[in-house]
Amino acid sequence: MDRWDEIRMFLAVAEGGTVRAAAEALAVNHATIIRGIGRLEEKLNTRLFDKLPSGYRLTDAGADIVELAKQMSMASSQIEAKIFGRDQSVSGPLRLTLPVSFATDLLMPTLVDFRAAYPDIALEIIGSGSVANLSNREADVALRVVVGDGAPPDNLYGTRLCEFRTGFYVQRNLMTAQSTPAAWLLGTNEAVPTDWHPEGGIRMTTTPIRFTEMRSQFEAARAGMGITFLPCFLGDADPMLVRVPGSPVTCTGDIWLLTHGDTRQTKRVRLLCDHIRTSMRGLAGRMAGQIESGDSEFP
Repeated sequence: MDRWDEIRMFLAVAEGGTVRAAAEALAVNHATIIRGIGRLEEKLNTRLFDKLPSGYRLTDAGADIVELAKQMSMASSQIEAKIFGRDQSVSGPLRLTLPVSFATDLLMPTLVDFRAAYPDIALEIIGSGSVANLSNREADVALRVVVGDGAPPDNLYGTRLCEFRTGFYVQRNLMTAQSTPAAWLLGTNEAVPTDWHPEGGIRMTTTPIRFTEMRSQFEAARAGMGITFLPCFLGDADPMLVRVPGSPVTCTGDIWLLTHGDTRQTKRVRLLCDHIRTSMRGLAGRMAGQIESGDSEFP
């Protein structure tokens, strides 16, 4: 184990606050983190953390070296990115980060085709709504929704692919006067709409039901629990769901394909980006909530 590995562990604990968080971030076990911190403290002859019931707190000595550890981490990532950017092979690791619903309900056929075309590329699919740090090589390619009129960070190379629209959906069976009252199915920070009201005979309860992640919210709507807010590509594609009469369809933002300047010319990065761009051109109508000819928004 070299000194840099120990400093990486120190930085992971400093940023995560606990050994568990550091172990998950570095994909190692708890004991490895504890031993690494112990070796670094022994070499520096100083205590870097105070161990508290709630986790690890930096001592004054530890706080003094956090910024230097971050600079070392950035330099290491830049070295990796420079070398990776020169790689023109069609084999080796490649990390793609995108929202979970994009992977499971939209682009999986594209990723299957990519895998079939380039079986020696070890594709890692990171389903997450958080923004991966491309500069630190947490991912090589990112597909992200940039909200509103925002733009990607200046240090990234981006291609705007299409609009991203969202709407309100309900199970078709709740569109009758005899149906049970529908609840508002909301995310953690979502509020009950006040600028419009459901039409078409839908009866609403006064108490909303909240979810910490979208998949359960989606399944609850499919099961007939109530009205929920979904990406149009997800709600429109499900035969059990229908857009709520009287509800708006909102342009939430734009979908961007992002890479880092040092790695964007890597051949396998370019190949994956080409696949995603081609696929998203064909999916732009679904992403924008366009109802295909012959389909109906309402039953």
